[in-house]
Amino acid sequence: MKKKPSRTPVSDLPFETLTWAQVRDEVQAPDSRNDDEDRVLVLTGNVVMPHDLGLDFRQGIFAQDDEDAPPFVGLIVRGDLNVEGCVLNWENDFGPLLHVHGNLVAKSIAIGGTRLHVTGDVTTGDLVAVYNHGSVFVGGNLKARTLASHYAFRVTGAVDAHRYQGQDSKVFAVAGGVEDAANAYEAKGVFIPALVQDGRVSLEKARALLAAGKPIARDAFTSIREAFRQLVAKKLAEPDKVKSLTLEDKGLTSLPEELFLFRKLEKLNLRRNNLRTLPEELGQLTELRELDLRLNGLLELPESIGELKKLRVLDLEANCLWRLPESLAGCVELRRVNLINNPYAYVRRAFGSWRQVKLMFDFPEVLTRLPKLEVLTFEGTPLRTLPTRRFDSTTLSKATVLRSLVTHVDPELHAQLQVDVERSREKAAAFIGYWFRPETVGQESFYDAKTDRYDFTDVLALLALLLRINIPTAAPYEEALEKFRAQSQAIVWSLDRNGDKPRHVHALFGALRDALGPLGEPYPGNALIVGLRDVFAARAG
Repeated sequence: MKKKPSRTPVSDLPFETLTWAQVRDEVQAPDSRNDDEDRVLVLTGNVVMPHDLGLDFRQGIFAQDDEDAPPFVGLIVRGDLNVEGCVLNWENDFGPLLHVHGNLVAKSIAIGGTRLHVTGDVTTGDLVAVYNHGSVFVGGNLKARTLASHYAFRVTGAVDAHRYQGQDSKVFAVAGGVEDAANAYEAKGVFIPALVQDGRVSLEKARALLAAGKPIARDAFTSIREAFRQLVAKKLAEPDKVKSLTLEDKGLTSLPEELFLFRKLEKLNLRRNNLRTLPEELGQLTELRELDLRLNGLLELPESIGELKKLRVLDLEANCLWRLPESLAGCVELRRVNLINNPYAYVRRAFGSWRQVKLMFDFPEVLTRLPKLEVLTFEGTPLRTLPTRRFDSTTLSKATVLRSLVTHVDPELHAQLQVDVERSREKAAAFIGYWFRPETVGQESFYDAKTDRYDFTDVLALLALLLRINIPTAAPYEEALEKFRAQSQAIVWSLDRNGDKPRHVHALFGALRDALGPLGEPYPGNALIVGLRDVFAARAG
């Protein structure tokens, strides 16, 4: 990006100029691949800078009279550093590193591609980290009013901040290193309106404001739950007049208790939250006609759902439901049920670990007992069985089971269902591509760097789940094996992209290979198990 001028004046501080060869051993910032002759500025002792500290090449304290001379590659402070302005880096791809051996205190921090390494504590007002090429390491505690970033920080101690981690994320209060996940904030409840569009914070604009010495956060923060209470405070004066309520994309992990005071609700939109379960109080909303629960990661529905006798539309798309309660049969007016993509993409996050994941392999026969059902949609759900009874509804016009694991249809019993058995093998193999990948089988999922120990329990649970999905559905397994080969190669590259960590690769694939013994016992002589041994053994070393 085009660099903006730094406001940092040339300082009278007693800088030393040393070579990289002289300081290499004391610098611990990642990706420090400098040449021995590169020059570094060094300040010894506790330092106070009564101005901004710019971290861009050839600007501010890094300015040079000789433009042809190689730039300074960083600043080392051998003590505490107090910056009375902003620690500022405009370039998103790189910048001189800042290595502080003591504590760092700054009015604000607004950086891009620079590397910030602080041995002690960091205390600041607002901290913004743009793009994803930089790095931040804090050896002690990190305290800020707000922390908004596109990349993760490494903090050894505790974090205290209202933290926003980019894209579509919510803001969460973190105190003493513990995130209050049950009380999320929308971006507009924390940051000033000029920075927020479509729920996202413009970190570029936030950096520019901090560089100009202007605020980026509101004077007081309002959580989603608090905003809801403020909203319903007016409506609660006459709760029976509220017929429709939308709580879409609010970051909810539980439902506000005030919701159940609106006993005359007919439409409730809870789409795109983080609800894993629903309270039994849901059954108190007996006037509901439409309930939208899409994109939540729900694991189960409450038994009380059967009390919703007037419910006509139930949208359950993109959740992690593995069964439906028998009480659902009480929803005698139910016309439309949507069960597309159960489980959705974030299945492990929803359940907490691969060991806890449960899938909807069996068709929920309670659906066949809904007397007025008209439209039923399954797609991308790993059903392996179909109902053993016909549907009671005489008005069923559309019932589809697409991209499932079903391989057999009884043309008489299942005449009301549209089932594409031809794609069952493709769907079974697709789960390997979805889940056996670097993002889910990363180093952090099986290796603890602090103790230098491996724990493959969760990875092996994933392997067992994938075998259960693919055997016998995906026979004769050529497609499944090819998926495992391709994904294994991607995982190897991710774990050892620099060629310096082969032991993690060998340990992981050795564990996967060895696990095929006990995991393969239920499938003697199975071709997928035999082929996988070769795939894993080739990378186990």
